[in-house]
Amino acid sequence: MQLNNLSLILIIIVISSSLSFAQSSQVLLPVSVGEKMGFIDGTGKIVIEPSFDYVGRFSEGLAPFKQIINDKSKFGYINQTGKIVIPAKFEGVREFSEGLAVVRLNGKDGYINTTGEFVVEPMFEWAWSFSNGMGRVLQNVKEKADYLYGFVNTKGQIVIEPQYIFARDFQEDLAGIAVEAGENIKMGFIDKEGKVVIKPKFSIVGNFSEGLAVVAQNAKSYLFEGDIFFSEAESKKRKISYIDKSGKDIIKGNFQTASDFSEGLASIEIKNKWRFIDKTGKIVIDTDFPESAELGDFSEGLASLNFMNGAKFIDKTGKIVIKTDFNWAENFSNGYARVKKIGKYGSESYGYVDKNGNLIWNPTTN
Repeated sequence: MQLNNLSLILIIIVISSSLSFAQSSQVLLPVSVGEKMGFIDGTGKIVIEPSFDYVGRFSEGLAPFKQIINDKSKFGYINQTGKIVIPAKFEGVREFSEGLAVVRLNGKDGYINTTGEFVVEPMFEWAWSFSNGMGRVLQNVKEKADYLYGFVNTKGQIVIEPQYIFARDFQEDLAGIAVEAGENIKMGFIDKEGKVVIKPKFSIVGNFSEGLAVVAQNAKSYLFEGDIFFSEAESKKRKISYIDKSGKDIIKGNFQTASDFSEGLASIEIKNKWRFIDKTGKIVIDTDFPESAELGDFSEGLASLNFMNGAKFIDKTGKIVIKTDFNWAENFSNGYARVKKIGKYGSESYGYVDKNGNLIWNPTTN
């Protein structure tokens, strides 16, 4: 078979595109070597030399890094080759999400794009990463002499004026918000136009995930350092359930604790034992894991189980499929999970395991 020049050009373009995609989708994991940080690939090979004082995870092709400049911490971003593409000039940064990242300058938060240009000038006390096209912000509203939460869009416009004493990020087009009701705090949900779609009547709400949100009632909650909590006494009074987007109770039970749904399952605690339920409320994994154990959400078919005798991973039958000698494990992401070992005097070191339980990076301090 003969190929003409156009065919050869097309083949070269396809191969080049495939190579570019492979490079851009390469898994890069932050690690420490001595007092510096860099990145390894999925085989444990160092691909970005440890030359930074700190690095975060890659998101949308960029990762935050820190440099000490004139005895002060400054942050910027590198690309997947380790090249600095946004210089270290910020006081703090978050990972990129939906094309924008939160950065802190002169004590205020704003948003930049992937070229480092400001889309939203630094004007907020705090800002959070974009989710569902909306960025959660905290602003000092002088007229009300209070710090209140609102939302901006990706164009930099304030679309929901700061008015809530607390708010969660948008998930599945709804966000939990909190208002004062006498001496109590009540939470409900708004849509992306700022319309209240589920009236504030709950003591606390989680985020919507897979169409359901975990909520609690009949207990007094309080606001502390940017989140809503229960005291130990009040937590014993709360009634936990899952609601749908109309606010209707879908799953009820004598839950002591409950998590968001992930991959069709949610962890709940009943009678000091952990279990997993499906979206009908049926217990599908009945475990012997005690209250002191900490369960992660299912991610890539596995959930972390952190307990005093070591970090493990379970599958969706509840079977322990990976055992480790580490004290803590995070959820899997892109085929790898970060693990932590606590040293004799409380020092912490981190490594990575793959989904076969193989250690690809021995724990190092970071």
